[in-house]
Amino acid sequence: METLYEIGIRKERRKTMIRAAEPKDAEQIEELYKELLPSNTEIYVSNERISEVQNNPNSFLFVYELEQKIVGTAHLHLCLDALVGSRPFGVVERVIISRAQQGKGYGSELMKYIEGLCAEKNCLKIFLTSGSSRTEAHVFYDRLGYDGNSSRAFKKYL
Repeated sequence: METLYEIGIRKERRKTMIRAAEPKDAEQIEELYKELLPSNTEIYVSNERISEVQNNPNSFLFVYELEQKIVGTAHLHLCLDALVGSRPFGVVERVIISRAQQGKGYGSELMKYIEGLCAEKNCLKIFLTSGSSRTEAHVFYDRLGYDGNSSRAFKKYL
């Protein structure tokens, strides 16, 4: 039996699909990252790096395709954990739906897809990161059931 990850989600009426990113998608993913982080001048997505992600059993870079154009992406990392037996937890980063396609349910579909994969992998929970100034995104995540007040994230660039 195929998993959600293997078959993707297809909605023929809108010609959409959620699938694993492929090296050929690098340029379109890079454009989405630049839309998310317009002041970051170091954004570069390489075909080789996407291949590395594909070969990592605990890392999943997804794209949301609409009529053969990538309009969204999200990156899921499965983290092994010793706290609760063999149950991992998920970390979701860089969830992006292009501005022109926001408000059409694509982000919700992408997140439900990720949640389905996390359930298949028996994850205990999902952590999600979002820029502190992205208040519209925070409302979106709240609607999906994510609690932005239960934890506080810190990061340090190296």
